[in-house]
Amino acid sequence: CSHMTAVTHKESQRRLGLGEKIAYGTGDIANGLAVSSVGFWLLFYLTEVTGLSPWLAGMAIMIGRAWDAVTDPVMGWITDRTESRWGRRRPYLLFGAFTYGLAFLSLWTVPAFESEWLRFLYVTISFVFFNTALTVVFVPYTSLTAAITDDYDERTSLTGFRMVASQIAFLLGATIPPKLVSWSASSEGQQALAAIGLDIVFGSWLGTPRVGYLIFGGAFALTMVTTILICFAGVRERITSVDPHAPSSAWYYMKGVVLLAGSSEPFRKSLLIKLLSTCAVTLIAVKLPYYLAYVLLIPDEKPYVFGVLFISAIISTPVWVLISKRLGKFDAYRWGMYGYCALLCVLLALGQDASHVIYPIAMAAGFFHAAALMIPWSIIPDVVEHDELTSGHRREGLLYGGTTFAYKLASALAVFLAGLGLEHFGYEPNATQTVQSVLGISLMVTVFPAILFLSSVFAGRGYPLTAKVHAEVKAALLARRNQISSGTSN
Repeated sequence: CSHMTAVTHKESQRRLGLGEKIAYGTGDIANGLAVSSVGFWLLFYLTEVTGLSPWLAGMAIMIGRAWDAVTDPVMGWITDRTESRWGRRRPYLLFGAFTYGLAFLSLWTVPAFESEWLRFLYVTISFVFFNTALTVVFVPYTSLTAAITDDYDERTSLTGFRMVASQIAFLLGATIPPKLVSWSASSEGQQALAAIGLDIVFGSWLGTPRVGYLIFGGAFALTMVTTILICFAGVRERITSVDPHAPSSAWYYMKGVVLLAGSSEPFRKSLLIKLLSTCAVTLIAVKLPYYLAYVLLIPDEKPYVFGVLFISAIISTPVWVLISKRLGKFDAYRWGMYGYCALLCVLLALGQDASHVIYPIAMAAGFFHAAALMIPWSIIPDVVEHDELTSGHRREGLLYGGTTFAYKLASALAVFLAGLGLEHFGYEPNATQTVQSVLGISLMVTVFPAILFLSSVFAGRGYPLTAKVHAEVKAALLARRNQISSGTSN
């Protein structure tokens, strides 16, 4: 086993081929489509289309996210103990893809029950199902970064490919749903659907926004399954040794995440950076549709504003890869978040007068948004080697399970607070908003995220794993492995 580990480690230092990087990035198209459409449109869909009150919609989403967060360390434990001919992570991409697509589709087919509580129950169960399927795919997928290569810069490059694919998916998830909803409700859309016989399938839903959400849900589900399978076929795990000392139960694994966060400074700081930045990004995502519709009064511009933001983010991702290599990952993140906060302050100062400059602001926001999404994820794999050096065990699943726990817990809290905020500030769906409601929506898309971004920078100050330190960690690990290998041979 020691000999096999040394061989795989040597292979892990080779530069990765372009095809493998593209295949790995393609896998995040599935997660990007799901996360962006759910993040941007699910709360909006539930309040505007299904008629759920904001607090019930937020509660359903929070329950699903909280369940999702709890299952992540469990999934990390499972993958760390998995042995198969495909590796430890890849089997879950193969066998989880179809369930993931089906679960996603169920979110956009909420029955028109007369009882609001029945609708709430359906949404809650459906969202728990979706998040379980997401965990089965997402935790193994994210931990693949550490299993494919252990090179510091190659991981940044690999994450860059992933983030470009993810941002393309975010662009589609942000722009396609409102366009499809608008088209399906138009007379042209209804005629086109009737011409191919779908008027019988959709029945009383024909001509309503429900049809558009159902169509995009089906199309996205099919795309998600396809891209996950491409990733499974196109990547290779090079670091596949199973830790014989891994905890024997998921409970001890979850306890291990808590203990590691307390004892490991790099893990604790990376966890806080991810948690706080995700909370900020999620708040912006779920509130932006309301901001465009009810503060700037440009509801028809939503897909175009989102399009500019994410095209800018896609173009900016390679720039942040270069900046991270030059400044170091945390310093690049720090300056990016300072820029993002300054931009959000400008947006707040402009208020309702921002409609005429919203596209330049969206372009600038995309530049900083790329840093907020990419850099925290590129930090995590470096913690894996640090933990292996200090603990003597390689535990990607534990670290990534803990990280995705923080990521999803932050999303849950952000969406729940967004729903409560709408309720608190007096939001009324499909109506002219009060001055108080407009102010509340503005604050939740500018001031609150800025505070969270600054908090993430403060929490990560003094982050110890620079490129130089990581190289020293790798050298120490290699020396230890060689020593073990020599001892075994003797």
